[in-house]
Amino acid sequence: MTEKTTLATVMIDNGDGEVTFVREFDAPRGRVFAAYTDPDQIVKFFAPEGFSVPRESVVLEPHVGGRCELTMVGMGMEIPINGVYLEVAAPEKLAFHVPGEPMKQEITLTDLGGGRTRLTLRQTDVPEQMRGEMAHMGFDSSWNLLENHLAS
Repeated sequence: MTEKTTLATVMIDNGDGEVTFVREFDAPRGRVFAAYTDPDQIVKFFAPEGFSVPRESVVLEPHVGGRCELTMVGMGMEIPINGVYLEVAAPEKLAFHVPGEPMKQEITLTDLGGGRTRLTLRQTDVPEQMRGEMAHMGFDSSWNLLENHLAS
């Protein structure tokens, strides 16, 4: 098991295709949940620095079976994500996957009190090429943007 803590986001890689990322935010849980379910907010942070998410690419239908779609654009690339929600339990949990791909992602938001929230992203069946330091840096970068958004 590898645990990385040099960035604000902690990454735990069990080496078995399961990867967990943890980050704490100075914002109430409901506000963090809303950032992930409101198209106008998600475009401000979902992609790592150097990328953007055009508002017209976003479709969020936060209910079981609803669409979770957006496109990250940057560095001459377009990376579409065409997911489906597997679980939605406001304001504490969102789970989704991309049909046809084995990887599943679950975000759990824990109320720490005092207006603070712990975000835990658990990914299962993560392909080797989507694990490691680049993934860690990407989520940390994206969540730096989320932190700034929540502070505004």
